[in-house]
Amino acid sequence: MPEQAADGQLHTGVHDDAVGHARPGTEAATLALRPVLLTGLFIVLFVGATLAGLRLYYTLTVSLPLMRPPRTFPEPRLQRAPAGDLDAFLRDQTARLAGYAWIDRDRGIARMPIDAAMARLAAEGDAGFAAPVQPEQVPPFGSRGGASSGLPAPDGQPGSHQRAASEGTR
Repeated sequence: MPEQAADGQLHTGVHDDAVGHARPGTEAATLALRPVLLTGLFIVLFVGATLAGLRLYYTLTVSLPLMRPPRTFPEPRLQRAPAGDLDAFLRDQTARLAGYAWIDRDRGIARMPIDAAMARLAAEGDAGFAAPVQPEQVPPFGSRGGASSGLPAPDGQPGSHQRAASEGTR
């Protein structure tokens, strides 16, 4: 029959160290209040010291104000007469599209009315849509990009006149 222990616990009298069971009666029946209160006091002191240290660090390193005053934005500039502004804008655009003006006089770029430009392009026919003729780029004499002499080569190879002259001087 199992023996009756204190506080109504049943014990068989067998102690198993591998599982970690304590022998009956090894734990005190009362709670030691002093270590619990000291631990709580140390936690409160640690948190207070940490907060005081952070506050000290913040006041020494941060020079900005804690809160910036709100910015005031300028009032929106609304149109006083939007219909009149739109009419003036459309008149200006129509005058630009229907009139002649220089864009870059030095380079010969001008603006002309759309109708006149379309009529001019139609009068040229297919040639009006062709790419502009580019002047031929002639490389300088003696460069590697072109003929080496103005004289025709006897064998038709570029630079053969110079090769023959340089081989004869050896």
